[in-house]
Amino acid sequence: MDSARIGLIPLLICVGAVVCLEAAVQGIKADPLMVTAGIRLVDICLVMGIVYIFHGRLNGIGLSRRTAPLGVWQGILWSAGFGALVIVMAAVLYVAGISPFSLIQVQVPKDASRFLFFMITGGVIGPVAEEVVFRGLIYSFLRRWGVLAALIGSTALFVLAHPLTSGIPMPQIVGGLVFALSYEASKSLLTPMVIHILGNLALFAVGLANYLMLVG
Repeated sequence: MDSARIGLIPLLICVGAVVCLEAAVQGIKADPLMVTAGIRLVDICLVMGIVYIFHGRLNGIGLSRRTAPLGVWQGILWSAGFGALVIVMAAVLYVAGISPFSLIQVQVPKDASRFLFFMITGGVIGPVAEEVVFRGLIYSFLRRWGVLAALIGSTALFVLAHPLTSGIPMPQIVGGLVFALSYEASKSLLTPMVIHILGNLALFAVGLANYLMLVG
């Protein structure tokens, strides 16, 4: 992992730009889903553009043509492994008389076109933006101080960036650790991107299934 290519100045500029952009749209009275999609796309372009301006390439945040195919393939394999584990756990819960669907509460739009846009925004655009910022940028920068420092630091910031509830944010903690470890193992940012995308899409699909079972 070419973590040394991410310097302090581009890191601060990227983080500052993203934070300012997020703060600037807080008062905008528009469709929240549209705003979120637009902001996340700008976040992606900002970080990648700033890194490219300073370093002339994107290898430092785990994006290169050389590692791309393997990164995607490893992301699919990681996702398949977790999918198999989830299926086994769901089967165990079902045998124990517990509905696995009842444990996953995800609110999704009920309108078909709205749901599709929600899937694109929260299932694709959002994960790509988060991986570019938290793994590509922050993890890669912290990696110079070792895997543990990068793992803890990037995961902690990833958790804090999400709305916190009264309980322990286990999905964000587990997700942050898995995404960072997969990035470390593959050296390609596309690996955690694929895992993150497929995971979100699966959760949203379960949310829709829950709704259809309730109304059916």
